[in-house]
Amino acid sequence: MVTSRLLIVPVLAVALTVTVTVTGCGVEADPVALPPGAEQSSPTAGSDAFAGKYTKLNGACPTLDGDTAKDLKLPATGTPADANADTPISQLVTCTWGTGAGSVAVLVSIDRHTGTPTAEERTAGQFEKDWQTSIDDGRTLAAKPVSGVGDQGYLGVHRDRQSIVLSTRASNAQVQVSYGVADMEPASFAATRDKNADTLVALGRDVLDDLA
Repeated sequence: MVTSRLLIVPVLAVALTVTVTVTGCGVEADPVALPPGAEQSSPTAGSDAFAGKYTKLNGACPTLDGDTAKDLKLPATGTPADANADTPISQLVTCTWGTGAGSVAVLVSIDRHTGTPTAEERTAGQFEKDWQTSIDDGRTLAAKPVSGVGDQGYLGVHRDRQSIVLSTRASNAQVQVSYGVADMEPASFAATRDKNADTLVALGRDVLDDLA
């Protein structure tokens, strides 16, 4: 059985520095730190709190109950990371289903900042920056845009050569879904990515359906 080491693309800042490691699919998130000025933007009573469409993830992990998840025979519930965080600034959730090829890892980040820029604007800018950084530093290979999930989406091969990664943004939320595959050679990166595109898009939609 193959166990991958997946380095999650940096996500929106939470109200503390967090490093997430989950055994199984092997999720390891980069530390993310509170951006300058964020401590002044916490929602207060009577303010226009939680600017953006989404306020939270329903449950400790997303419920993957769509047709694709059923076809993959994923475990009924995901395993959450111990370091998940839920603060007035943001929510960060990382969960895994299974191990090795056929496993799924999901990272959800919801930005609750108010003010200018809004949470949605902040998320859009950070999403583009983080995705490009993951390409520039070699974490994401064979990258390409993908449609049909959220407001923006990208697919790529993780440098572990054992994971296909979908990164998508919807309003003030970012979602990353990783799907474990058999070890790939560089010549097969694009073909394996495209073969699994529909699976990743469907799982991404499944996750977004669980955001309130």
